[in-house]
Amino acid sequence: MQTPSNERLDQILSSLDKAQRVPAPAYFYTRLRARLDEPQPIEQRSVWLRPIPVLGILLAFVVLNFWLINMPDNASLPAEVLVAGSAEEELQALAFEDRTTDYPMAEYELIVDLNQK
Repeated sequence: MQTPSNERLDQILSSLDKAQRVPAPAYFYTRLRARLDEPQPIEQRSVWLRPIPVLGILLAFVVLNFWLINMPDNASLPAEVLVAGSAEEELQALAFEDRTTDYPMAEYELIVDLNQK
C-alpha cells in the first residue's frame, strides 16, 4: 500500500518519462568553450593592501611610537628651566598644574617661597 506522498512522487517521476530533450541553441557549446578559454582579468588589489605600502605604514607607526615613548618630558629638564621666571609666574604655573586640590592662596605662596630658597 502506497501513502499519498509516495503516489504523488510516482506521478511526478512518471511525468518525466514523457519529457523530451530540448536542443541547445546553435553554436552554444562553441561560445561556452570560448568564454571559458578567454583569460580572466586579474583582480586589482587596492594600493593600500599591497605589501610595500603596508610595511611602510607599519614602520612609520613603530618609529612614531618609539619616538613618543622616548621623548623627554618635563621631569628630565633641569630645574633652572622649570623655575625660571618671577614668583608670580611660578604661582600661576603651580595653580595651573594642580586644579584638583583646593589649597588656599597662602599655601601656594608658601610653596613658592620654599622653592626659591
